[in-house]
Amino acid sequence: MAKLTIREGDYVHDHQLDDVETLIGRSQKCVVRLTEPAASRNHCTILKTPEGWLLMDLQSSNGTILNGVRITESPLKSGDSIRIGNAEMIFKDDADDSKKMVDVREKVKELSDAKAVRYDLVTGEDGTEELKVEWQGREQKFKKDPHEPETRDSVSPPTPPAPGQ
Repeated sequence: MAKLTIREGDYVHDHQLDDVETLIGRSQKCVVRLTEPAASRNHCTILKTPEGWLLMDLQSSNGTILNGVRITESPLKSGDSIRIGNAEMIFKDDADDSKKMVDVREKVKELSDAKAVRYDLVTGEDGTEELKVEWQGREQKFKKDPHEPETRDSVSPPTPPAPGQ
């Protein structure tokens, strides 16, 4: 199921999106209620359509900003940033997770000729996600975010013996 990670000041929380419509604003009837003064009572809505998720501004006074651009209506993709005043929401569509896992597995194949026998996606207490790879009895972790520098723990995949050994 898709979700929003909502940041208002120091307050951060996740909200699972309804399968039909999620109304966002300051009103009591909004599913996602914001305290942000720049938010209208009924500011915007996120709709589930046959083509995917759609963000629609509801003629709000201060506008809905998607990835730095003011929109009236726009499709959403995983990782999109929605801003209303100082409140920020990050959209995540869980349907994208399987593709990301495949992409990370391809990266693992590029990094080593060793046989990876098992993959696990591990979510830390701080919310970061890592791909844990088991290499024929050894383990190695890779950050899931391709924009961050690659990190490895102290255990390396097996190295082939030098010629003549």
